[in-house]
Amino acid sequence: MKLTKARIWQFNSGGLSPTLLELTTDSGITGLGEAGVAYGVGSSAAAPMIAEIVTKFLSGGVDPMPIERIWTDVYDASFWAKGGGPFFFAGLSAIEQALVDIKARALNVPVYELLGGRVRDSLRCYANGWYFGAKSDAELGRKAEVAVKDGYDAIKFYPFVTILPTGRLKHPVRRGTDAPEIVPRAIKNLAAVRDAVGDDVEIMVDLASALTPDDTIRFCLEADKYNLTFVEEPCEPGDIETLRKIADAIPQRLAVGERLYSRFGFRNLLESRTVDILQPDIANTGGIMEARKIAAMGEAYSLKVQPHICASPLSTAVGMHFSASIPNFYIQEHFPYWDRIDGYRQVLKNPLEATVTNGMMPISDAPGYGVELDHAALTDCLFTEIEL
Repeated sequence: MKLTKARIWQFNSGGLSPTLLELTTDSGITGLGEAGVAYGVGSSAAAPMIAEIVTKFLSGGVDPMPIERIWTDVYDASFWAKGGGPFFFAGLSAIEQALVDIKARALNVPVYELLGGRVRDSLRCYANGWYFGAKSDAELGRKAEVAVKDGYDAIKFYPFVTILPTGRLKHPVRRGTDAPEIVPRAIKNLAAVRDAVGDDVEIMVDLASALTPDDTIRFCLEADKYNLTFVEEPCEPGDIETLRKIADAIPQRLAVGERLYSRFGFRNLLESRTVDILQPDIANTGGIMEARKIAAMGEAYSLKVQPHICASPLSTAVGMHFSASIPNFYIQEHFPYWDRIDGYRQVLKNPLEATVTNGMMPISDAPGYGVELDHAALTDCLFTEIEL
C-alpha cells in the first residue's frame, strides 16, 4: 500500500477556522487528520505547513504503515521540530492522525485498538461552549441551566472574558494590571453560574494564561467557596516557577498542557510535580500516538489526563479513541453547541456530538476513527491537492 494523494482544506466555521487533511492510498483507503490551531490566530499557517511536510516526507510512493518511523524521520530531519511550537506540531499532528486512521482502516479495527485497546465503554464529558449565543454576562446563568437540562453534570467556561453584544468572546489583554475590576467581575460571573446550576454540578474554569500571577491567586482564593473542579492554564505555558508559586498558594487542582508540544515539552512539567491534570491537545502536540505517550508519562506520575479539544468534530472523534485507550482518563472536553454560532459548518456525515446522552459519549467500534468527511460541505475551501 502506497500513499497517492493529499487534500488539505482550510475554512471558517462559526468561531473556528479548521484545517483538515485527507491522505489517500493506492488501495482506496483514506485517512483523516486535523491541525488543532483552529481558534485564535494561526490556522492559515497550518495548511501550508501540512503541505510542506507532506511534499517533503510523503512523496514518491511512501508506505503509510510504519508511522513511528515516518514521525521520527520528520522530527529528526525537519530541524524546527526540536523545541518547535504550535504550527509545526499542528501540521505533524494532522499527518500522524491521518496515517493512524489509514492503518486502522486497513486492519479493519478502531483506532483505539492500535493504542492498546479499549479501557472503557463510554466517556464522561463536560460541556464547553454552553455560553455560545449569550449577549452579556447576565445571560450566563440561563445558558448554564440549559446545559444542565441537556444532561451535563460538568461544565467549563472563561470567567474573565467579555461577552460582546454580537455574542463573540473577547479575552482580557491587559492581564488585570490596570483593570482592578477584572477579578470582582469574574467572581460575580462564577457566582451566577454556580447559583444557576446548584451544588451538584462540577464547574471548571479556564484562565487562558490571561492574568498576572497575583490576580490569578486572588481570583482562585476568592473562588474557593464555589467549589471549582480545576483551574486551567493559570499562567504562561512552560513557566514552571510561576506555576509552582500558584500551585502552592491556591486550593484548586491545576490543569495544564494544551500549549505544550510533544512528549519533550511535557517533561519539565511532570518533573516539577506542580500539576494535577494533563491536557495534551492531540491535534497540536504531535498526534494521537504522541499524546498516548504523554498520557503514559503522566500515569508514571499518578496524574489524570483529559485531552484538550477545540476544533472540528473530527478532533472530537480522535479524542474519543485516545480517551478510550488510557487508564488515567479523567473527563472528555466536548463542545455540543457550536451550531449556535452563525456560520458553523458541519463537515462530518456522522459527528459523535450527536451520540452524547446525559453527558456520556459511547465508544464507537467502527474502523479507523469511525467518521466520514462530508466532501460536499468542503467543495469551496480546498487549500491544495498534492499528488504523491
